[in-house]
Amino acid sequence: MPELSAISEVASISKLLPQALRGIIDGLEPNAAGRIEEIRLRALRPFELVGLRDYARPVVTMEQLRHVISAVTGSSYYAVEAQLRYGYLTLPGGHRVGVAGRTVVDEQDHIVTIRDIASLNIRVARQILHCSKSLAPFVLDEWGQLQSILIVGPPMCGKTTILRDLARLLGNGELHPKLSARAVSIVDERSEIAACHQGVPQFDIGQSTDVLDGCPKVQGMYLMLRAMAPHIVMTDEIGSVADVKAILDIARAGVRFIGTVHANSMEDLKQRPALRTLLTQGAIDRFIFLSRRLGPGTVEHVYDRRFREVKRGESDPMANRRS
Repeated sequence: MPELSAISEVASISKLLPQALRGIIDGLEPNAAGRIEEIRLRALRPFELVGLRDYARPVVTMEQLRHVISAVTGSSYYAVEAQLRYGYLTLPGGHRVGVAGRTVVDEQDHIVTIRDIASLNIRVARQILHCSKSLAPFVLDEWGQLQSILIVGPPMCGKTTILRDLARLLGNGELHPKLSARAVSIVDERSEIAACHQGVPQFDIGQSTDVLDGCPKVQGMYLMLRAMAPHIVMTDEIGSVADVKAILDIARAGVRFIGTVHANSMEDLKQRPALRTLLTQGAIDRFIFLSRRLGPGTVEHVYDRRFREVKRGESDPMANRRS
């Protein structure tokens, strides 16, 4: 049986849907509703609930799509138009709404915004407490010292969920008996890790954890390094040369870094030109590769800074979901 929080999260999102589509979710058994990972709406194509197989799939009308767009933008499309250039909106609770439609570009071919939206992908954000506990042997070295970690995997494999739980455990001093509470600084560019509302985290991210919400990663990492004297800096989805430079500067300051990146394998990671300096400078102590093979959060491989495999795991840290 899924946690009640998982069911309530889906229920809060279903309120954004028109009655005909909301009724499909409201009519599901609780254990089915709690398995929904994404709600996809595409104009004039079938309604889709990712994570389920058996449910009604009516064709989504333009009127229904406009209803949801109005709901997720707070009936003020122009107020969020600038944010849409990134291809998503973030809802209270950390749920992300991906959008696709007609892009508007400037003279330099930079995306200004997205209009004529024809597809929406609402990703359900969930907090799964203790899901990162099995990573403790990799986060600490043999002397109990904290390591810098890169959590690697494809989309929807649990990277952000595990990052969030690591922040909570590290901020509370609960990750390992040898490790007391650490000052954690989260740079939450997309408002997904802590799900801040009016600056206050809606997820439990630890007593000694500070969050910079909605700030570009690079600026945020430097700001937190200067202002908050952290032991650990965390952020999601690194990938640019500027990201790498900031992480190397964090390492030179004696501060640990824990973040996530999209890749399928170590070879895939090595092929990313922007990350090459990060890989060769030894600033990352452990590379933890996740998949969905046994469910989100499956640890497939762990490598050290010399790219030697530390241990191959079959564990599914999200399987034992406890509140």
